[in-house]
Amino acid sequence: MIGKRSAQRSLYDVGNVFSYSPKAGSFYDQLALVAPELFRDEDFAEFYSVSQGRPSAPPSELALLTLMQFYANLSDEESVERSACDLRFATVLRRPAGERLCAKSTFQQFRAHLILHNKLGLIFERSISQARAAGMLPKELRVAIDTKPILGRGAVMDTLNLLASGVRQLGSALAEAEGIASGTFFAREGLADYLKPSIKGSQDLDWSNRDARNEFLSAIVADCTRLLNMAGARLAANRDGSDAQSFSDRRLRDAARLLEQLLLQDVDVVKTAEGGDKAVIRDGVTHGRVPSTTDPEQRHGRKSASKRFTGAKASVVTDTQSGIILETDVIPGDAPDATGALPLVEQAEENTGAKVVDTLGDCAYGSGETRQAFADAERELSVRVPDSVGRNGLYAKKHFDIDTETGRVTCPNNITTIKSHRAKDGGQIFSFGDACRDCPLRSECTTSKDGRTVHVHPQEALLQTAKEEQKRPGWRQHMRERLGVENSLARLGHLGIGQARYIGHEKTRFQLKISATVANLRRVWNWVAEEGRLAAA
Repeated sequence: MIGKRSAQRSLYDVGNVFSYSPKAGSFYDQLALVAPELFRDEDFAEFYSVSQGRPSAPPSELALLTLMQFYANLSDEESVERSACDLRFATVLRRPAGERLCAKSTFQQFRAHLILHNKLGLIFERSISQARAAGMLPKELRVAIDTKPILGRGAVMDTLNLLASGVRQLGSALAEAEGIASGTFFAREGLADYLKPSIKGSQDLDWSNRDARNEFLSAIVADCTRLLNMAGARLAANRDGSDAQSFSDRRLRDAARLLEQLLLQDVDVVKTAEGGDKAVIRDGVTHGRVPSTTDPEQRHGRKSASKRFTGAKASVVTDTQSGIILETDVIPGDAPDATGALPLVEQAEENTGAKVVDTLGDCAYGSGETRQAFADAERELSVRVPDSVGRNGLYAKKHFDIDTETGRVTCPNNITTIKSHRAKDGGQIFSFGDACRDCPLRSECTTSKDGRTVHVHPQEALLQTAKEEQKRPGWRQHMRERLGVENSLARLGHLGIGQARYIGHEKTRFQLKISATVANLRRVWNWVAEEGRLAAA
């Protein structure tokens, strides 16, 4: 049953027994002032039974404790402990010092309910409402969008230990389905080595010997295949034609899918000289490769050519005028930065009730596909088109006159071609062929014996329009407004968003949303305080 926050303050509240108040202008001081109106218990009523059970800890106070946890970057246990022994926490919660708000499990369950009932938006939108009430948000918004790497929590493993971990997970799921202990199952199936901390550390092997490594890998692949066959047979036997599955069957299915994915991404089976088969580690990195079994949603990504990471990306939309974060999302670490950009901007508009008239981004948001999506939605997208650079000092694409309406391309020597064929991406590849043979500019244009070709993008017209827009006066100054989103990402970094607190994207979205809420509230309150000082002066 839902517990309610008391409107009457306790006789033993902080300020009565203890002559204390948080430092003026601090986060705790600012939060304490708005705490009674920021959240209502009724906002979270669907988490609780109407009439059954004992009254819970007031959910409005649990929401306040969640904000303080992320501001101070605390664990669940430390947050609950501070609700009793930190006078700043007690002041915000308006509770007697020395009295815990709740048990740690209650706090964790509240977080689970926020995610399950999709109530993260409610908490985040309170910060938007605060900004709107302060007059910080204009009726027409210019927003900036960018991403920030989030390092994952899962252990990153090499191929052998990754497969071994997948075997452990699937073997444990099979043991649970049989109703026996994992140790018993692994011993019975001759797989006891997989229960050791490292499958590689359990072997006395010359790791510099490629044949020995491949033989060991082949043995692991054989064990993987055997367990996958066992899992498939059990799942088929349990299938009764209904969609309902037991928890053990769902766990078994998920573990089997993961192990199968690990095999497909990292292992190739090749023929030996004797005509047999052997397993070898695949060259290169498969797109979408899973590097961790403890967090299968982690991906290898890069923010730049030199900056690599393993985890996910925080995608953030910020109002360029106020610096208020308007919407957030978590995307895979190997996904392009522009993934989901348009829906994110549309949701920012819904969160604020104001119209987004322009979206600013860096070159990562300047692909033809992204421009087309924004154009189809009749939305303005301001993103620089990078200059094309010719290879080895040769003429670049920008030196050619491309007429998308008539389907003609003219080269620097004023030769025009209409010869083209369709490219894989849907664009056109124009070729000059024999016209290059006696061209005096050939050595400056191409080294191909077949003459110069020019790839015209499917959205070439949009790209050309964007290039022309870049030439207008004031465009560079306008694009400097994009720096506001970088300031927002820096504030989120200060709140710990560079490292995931939890496993999986869903919980990381929770972390990002609450961190953005804290960052917004702090920005609003500081802005209001500064406006008050200016008015007084």
